[in-house]
Amino acid sequence: MIRHAIRALCVATLVAAPLALTATPAQALTSCTVNGRPVSGTTVSGTAGSDYISCGALTLGDSVNGLGGSDYIVINGIVAGTIDGGAGGDSITANAGTTATGKILGGADGDFISVGPNAGTVDGGLGSDYCRVASGNPPISC
Repeated sequence: MIRHAIRALCVATLVAAPLALTATPAQALTSCTVNGRPVSGTTVSGTAGSDYISCGALTLGDSVNGLGGSDYIVINGIVAGTIDGGAGGDSITANAGTTATGKILGGADGDFISVGPNAGTVDGGLGSDYCRVASGNPPISC
């Protein structure tokens, strides 16, 4: 009886192991912090107040949301995902630039946006915004 139980357990393990190995891992943002605290996941959000958000590269499907307040957002890699400063006078810096899918949105109020080579979209949004793009697609609503 014990042999049959062990044999069944071994067969179940051999069947389940390849399934576990083929599962696709969840994509997560690289090395993000919000107000000095590490954050993971494909969507990183600030608070209703002013925040300091720092991340590595953003892949397609990743997003950073400043929400309300005057946020300071720094991306230390290429942006293929979306950054949305939200309401408030935000400062967004992405010196490595954007890919064709990358979007940097200032949101409402006056924002300062500085981007390296821009193959995507840089949109200051509502308010009096200052946008600087090193090369590529020109910013809009700035």
